[in-house]
Amino acid sequence: MKTKLHKLIGTAVLGVALVSQSFPAWAGAVSTPQVAVGPSNAGGSMAGARYSAGSTQYIGCTFSNTAGPYVLCSATDATGKSLSCIGTQARHLAAAKAITDFSNIEFGVGGGSSNCSRLTVYNYSYHLK
Repeated sequence: MKTKLHKLIGTAVLGVALVSQSFPAWAGAVSTPQVAVGPSNAGGSMAGARYSAGSTQYIGCTFSNTAGPYVLCSATDATGKSLSCIGTQARHLAAAKAITDFSNIEFGVGGGSSNCSRLTVYNYSYHLK
């Protein structure tokens, strides 16, 4: 009886050890901001938009080299409010090339135009989902 109990406990410990190796260990800070759109700026994380409860939110930028290099950034928040801007400056192009699936993107428009006044990309591990 005692041998069976030891065998059972040993098997259970082995099973737990094997199963625990198949699950990823997640640790660290997490921040996946939803998309927010104001009158002249927008921001949010790619993961926050992707995993939001509704199907309205998105944020991102397109880099194109077709008719001269430019960046088109756009965002829509949960209420459907949208904002877009076009950037042609080297700093805008460099920022857009840095965007990944764990980026937090912020952009703004200035002077009542559709030109990007700023584009900032934050790449941090805490933006991963």
